[in-house]
Amino acid sequence: MNGEVLAGRYRLLTLLGRGGAGEVWQAEDTVLARQVAVKLLRRLEGDPMDAVVRFRAEAQAAARLMHPNVVATYDVGTEDEHVFLVMELVSGPDLAQLMRSSGLPSGKLVADIATQGARALDAAHAAGIVHRDVKPANLLLAPDGTLKITDFGIAKGAGTETTGVGVLLGTASYVSPEQVRGQSATPASDWYSFGCVLYELLSGTPPFTGPNVESVMRQHLDATPEPIHRTDVEPALANLVLQLLAKDPEDRPTSAAEVTALLAAAPNTQVLPFLPSAEQDDAPAEALGVGNWEEEPAATGTHRAPRKGFPFAKVLVPMAVVLAAVIGGLMLRESVTTDPPAAAGGTPSAPVAKASAAPKTTPKPTPSKTPSKTPSPKPTPKETPNPQAALVQSLRTLAAQVRQTEQGSRSKAPREAARDLDQAAEALDNGNIESASKHFYEARQRLAEAQRNHRWQSTPQISALFAAVGQVLPRPDGDGERNQGD
Repeated sequence: MNGEVLAGRYRLLTLLGRGGAGEVWQAEDTVLARQVAVKLLRRLEGDPMDAVVRFRAEAQAAARLMHPNVVATYDVGTEDEHVFLVMELVSGPDLAQLMRSSGLPSGKLVADIATQGARALDAAHAAGIVHRDVKPANLLLAPDGTLKITDFGIAKGAGTETTGVGVLLGTASYVSPEQVRGQSATPASDWYSFGCVLYELLSGTPPFTGPNVESVMRQHLDATPEPIHRTDVEPALANLVLQLLAKDPEDRPTSAAEVTALLAAAPNTQVLPFLPSAEQDDAPAEALGVGNWEEEPAATGTHRAPRKGFPFAKVLVPMAVVLAAVIGGLMLRESVTTDPPAAAGGTPSAPVAKASAAPKTTPKPTPSKTPSKTPSPKPTPKETPNPQAALVQSLRTLAAQVRQTEQGSRSKAPREAARDLDQAAEALDNGNIESASKHFYEARQRLAEAQRNHRWQSTPQISALFAAVGQVLPRPDGDGERNQGD
């Protein structure tokens, strides 16, 4: 078709590429004397006249979208059996070509691509246009570093969607869970697809791969992507990508402002567990911190072995000291006073330690040889806190800490977990260790699941308390046997 002129105006010069939807040519606009890109699409399905009207309407909507990060649409027309689209010519490769020729981009460049792509999606969605086919081949990088998204709004009108699951077979790696279920694409679907693109830029493969299309689509529905492991990738960027890949559309970022805020988030958004790995739980699914959950602890046998017959009474006293220290540190950190009403957001307080009832400052005027002993507000470091009361208070403090995260959460898990922790404290206060353990580990599981699904985020204080209390409370029956060495 080299040299052919479409609509008496666009002379085709060089074939730039072929795809499922047709061919892309570098062409000359003979009227305006400029270089353009012409996309020749395959024959439209259904009634030709109706299909052309539909396609023209969508192309006109795309043409109204003027944004620096969107490839401009200039014209649309028909020639013989083909529909063609005339677009801005971008002298730069698409991201799929770049990955093939130059390897993976730096983390800094991917963050820049995330910002620019988010602006483009924002502008399109504000104009009522859903892309439906965001993938590396549709994202172009100009020589000056400007990202340009192409093919806005034309996939459905060009008849390139399949029946059945309603997704493009060639782009199964980037399709949203709701599209897999046969639902229509929405702006949230574009954000998910964009997350798949960013994941591939960082890791070299899309988030889900498999031997066939069905396998990949199944993973979009129920699999969790592997974490991104790259030293040059900021935690905020990795966190953004995983949030874009949320299964529930309501849990994904939906604007450039949100994306920018997430990229600017402090690097401590993902919290490491408080205790060293040798002391951690076996089950990564329950780890309330991200970072060490993949590491297998060294087989240092003895103090990890027989959880079955957990020596609660023996361990409780020394661990009560640890818990008291943790709580004290948290109170200092958050400027919380030691008065019971301010300790934990209104939760009932327990006799945390006899030391706090220290105002025994009734100095008797007995000028014997113990005048120096008389100012004895020194019972604080002297006496060990009541161990069971300290653990009860720890659980109540933890419940209050979790309850405070409910407002910024997208899940009911914090509310339910806080209730479980209050019940654990009450059970322990009544001497029912088994019930306390059951409620504690149920709370931990709820929050771990919510964090895994990016619907809740732990804090350093919460992780510290969970780790410390978890070393004191035995697991419910049957949970610890796998720690046995033989």
